[in-house]
Amino acid sequence: MKYLVALLLTYALHAQSGCYTVQLVSRFASDKNRETLSKESYESSCKLMEIEKTLTVRCGCYEKLKDAKEVLPTYQKEYPSAYVTSTYKSRFYQADVKVKPIVVVPKEALFAPAIAVSVKKIEPVKVSTEVVFVDENERIVENTLPEKELFVISENIVKAKESQKKKSKKKKKEKEVKYVKKQSQTYDYNRYLKKLESKKGEGLFDYRYRFGAQLSYDLAYIDEADASYGSHDWRRIRVFHQGSFFDEKLFYELEYSYTGTNKYKDNLVGYEDKISFLNSDYRIKFGNIKIPFSLEGYSSSKNITFMERALNDAYGDGRKLGAEVVVGTEFANNRINLFVSVFSNSIDERIDGDVEQPGYSTRLTYAYKLRKNHLFSLGGAILNQDMKGENVKFKQTSESAWMKNEYVRVKVKDVDSMSKKNIEALYIYDNYSLQGEYATISLDALKDNYSFDGYYLQGSYFIFGSVRKYNFDDSTLGKIKPYQGGAVELSFRYSYLNFNDKDEQNGEQTDYTFGLNWYLNNEIRVFLNYTIAQPTGAEEYDGQLQILQSRILFAF
Repeated sequence: MKYLVALLLTYALHAQSGCYTVQLVSRFASDKNRETLSKESYESSCKLMEIEKTLTVRCGCYEKLKDAKEVLPTYQKEYPSAYVTSTYKSRFYQADVKVKPIVVVPKEALFAPAIAVSVKKIEPVKVSTEVVFVDENERIVENTLPEKELFVISENIVKAKESQKKKSKKKKKEKEVKYVKKQSQTYDYNRYLKKLESKKGEGLFDYRYRFGAQLSYDLAYIDEADASYGSHDWRRIRVFHQGSFFDEKLFYELEYSYTGTNKYKDNLVGYEDKISFLNSDYRIKFGNIKIPFSLEGYSSSKNITFMERALNDAYGDGRKLGAEVVVGTEFANNRINLFVSVFSNSIDERIDGDVEQPGYSTRLTYAYKLRKNHLFSLGGAILNQDMKGENVKFKQTSESAWMKNEYVRVKVKDVDSMSKKNIEALYIYDNYSLQGEYATISLDALKDNYSFDGYYLQGSYFIFGSVRKYNFDDSTLGKIKPYQGGAVELSFRYSYLNFNDKDEQNGEQTDYTFGLNWYLNNEIRVFLNYTIAQPTGAEEYDGQLQILQSRILFAF
């Protein structure tokens, strides 16, 4: 029996003994975060742990602090925010890995005369600080000590454990309070924003909701050959409401803009789920939706690198009233998405009484993730639309919403049909990113057939604070989430647009844009763009002009 008591004491002390470890990431404990973190590849010494309401990945369990600090730089190459912390050794014995079993002694066995009790294997029981396992191969051996002595030893073990737990909780609580206090001082408005959403499902239908807005205010100075002028105004004022049911499978969105000519933005209902036997997922949307045609056009204006999209956005379609189906397949670190849509006039076009012009589009993307913050994506799209003999116009304002004139523009009369093609590419390597697209458009008109094109190539570099993001499920640019203290990004873009073909000689334009972005936090971003525009062959302007503009964006 003495050996049994010694064994119990050893395991009890081992369960509460501490070590130093390297913490890579920490997330709120949810099914989505658990699935995301589980897909990541870590070294064999790294474990995914759930501690109270937090999911965390910790690597190694070192007796000495200096040993943990020696390996820290290796992890920081891939996880810049990694740091050394202390933890319990017992937390490295998780249910999803091979663990060293410990013995749990039933109370009856402590006071029983010489007997052997077989204990069956059970699942790990999650408590606030540790996980306890029972192995079916362990057996209780003969008791020879008096009952009083056994009871005192057992009681002391329990008291020691409870004391360790209280100290750990108190220490952790002090850290959490300090962290929350620091955040609330920096971002006081966050507590109000949290009231605008409900991430926890409510009621029988698991209802979740979110209210949000996008507010952009611009300042611009344009210097042309014979005139210079400034401008400032609201670029975007939008409000939206999103909701979902049944674990976010059934969803809807309502969005309205108080600026621009198109007031009705994303107004839709949809459904998404998985196709088990194909190992795929799908999403269906109906309503006023974005047409899937290009990477930058399909991405939100909140997440693009520059204040305005590139010159070839002149060929963009914006939103239309229709339906979209997306089917995605993920295998290893690869993902393929297929987008198919059918559409007609948007809500705004219907209000204006425009002629009905139906069409369809297809977009296919492939993305491969080499590791965290290292990926590339390729894609292509086609779009066809029946123009019903109407006139087609394209124009471009030199990548600024505040230009008074569009010097390159084209108008083709009596167009029967229109066909568009686009190819896209994106490469992200830690702080660096490279992105480009090429688009062509063909018009089948009564007079003749015409073809125009345009393209851009851009790169960016984060000096500090974050990296470029990509949403694999939607094949779009993702939201930048800077580290504490903000992030700064430098960028450059070269873009070209050509409106010349046959008897339609309406000019071409080349733009060089330099950008500086300051991400203060998740909601606030400051842009600074300087553009050198060179329209050539245009009737009203042939030369060089310069645009200096800035924006303050607040989006939540």
